[in-house]
Amino acid sequence: MKRILSLSLALLVVSAGLLSLTACSSSSGDEEVEVQTTLAAVYTESAVPVEKSSEEILNYFNSLLNSIKTEKPAMYYRFEKNVPNDSLKVTKAGQEEAEEIDSSLSAINDAAKAVKDLMLENIKETSGDIPFGGDNTDVMLVQGESFASKLSVDDVKYATMTEVGDKYYITIEFNDIGEAEAKSILSKAFNLRDKADILNSEEFAKTKAYLELKDYSVNYTGCKITATVNRLTNKIETVNYFKAANVTASALGKGTFESHSDLSVLFTLEDKSYYELNWENEDPTSPLETTEVATEVITEVMTDAIPKVSKAYEQ
Repeated sequence: MKRILSLSLALLVVSAGLLSLTACSSSSGDEEVEVQTTLAAVYTESAVPVEKSSEEILNYFNSLLNSIKTEKPAMYYRFEKNVPNDSLKVTKAGQEEAEEIDSSLSAINDAAKAVKDLMLENIKETSGDIPFGGDNTDVMLVQGESFASKLSVDDVKYATMTEVGDKYYITIEFNDIGEAEAKSILSKAFNLRDKADILNSEEFAKTKAYLELKDYSVNYTGCKITATVNRLTNKIETVNYFKAANVTASALGKGTFESHSDLSVLFTLEDKSYYELNWENEDPTSPLETTEVATEVITEVMTDAIPKVSKAYEQ
C-alpha cells in the first residue's frame, strides 16, 4: 500500500510539471492564449455622502462624537502635555518683545527649564483604558460634561471630510483666538481650566521656591481636531485633539531670584489628547483565554482525527 501511495505521489508531481511546461510554452500559429482576469473591487456606497458643507460636516461630527458618551464604547485614551524649551523665557516686565534677554536674567532662564520639567513631571503623559459600557464622562472631552462637542460653523476656521477606502477623515481647524473668545468657542470641544484653578494648581505650586505667578494672559493657536470614521458603520474610530496656548504670566522672583521683581514668564503649552474607540458589544478576549480555547479545540479535533487517518493508511 505504501508503494502505491508513493507511486501516486510521483505521478502527480510529474503531471504537474508537464502541465506547467505546457502552460509556459509559447503559442504559435492561431493558437489562443487564455488570459486570467481578476474581479474588480466592489465599492460600497456610504449612507452619508462625502460632499458636505462645513456646517453639515460639523453636525455629522457632533452626532458621532456625542454618541461616545451615550453609547459608551470601549476606549483607549492618552493625554500629553509639553512646553517646548525654545518657547520658554523669563524677561523683565515690559521687555517681552525684546530680541535679547537681559543678561542679568541668564541664570533664571536656565533654571526655568528645570522648573518646567518639574511642573510637568506627573502630567506629561497619562493613558488608560475604559471597558465597553464604562463611564467615560471624566475622560472623554469635554471632561465632566454630558456632551463631547457643540461646535458650530461660526466657531471654526474650516471643517473638511475626505474619503479614503472605507474611512472618512474629518479635520476641524480653529482660528487663533484670545482668552475671552476661547471661553465661548474652545469650551465647546476642549477642556478649559479656570484661571484661579491654574494659578493655585499643583503644577504651579512647584515653582513657588523660584517664581510666584501673579496673573497671566493666554492666546490659543493651531488648535485642531482630527477624526477617523468608518463610513460603512458610521462609527467614529479615532479622535485627535491638539491645543497650543501661548502664555504670558506676570511673576515675582523668589529665593535665589528674589532680587528680580516684576518679571514676565512666556511659554507655549501644547496639549494633546488621543482616543481610540472599539464599538463591539462584547469585551475583547484576552490573548491567554484565546490561546487556551484554541488549544482545547485543536486537541479535540486531533484526538478524533488521528485514529481515522491511521485506519485509512493501514488499508
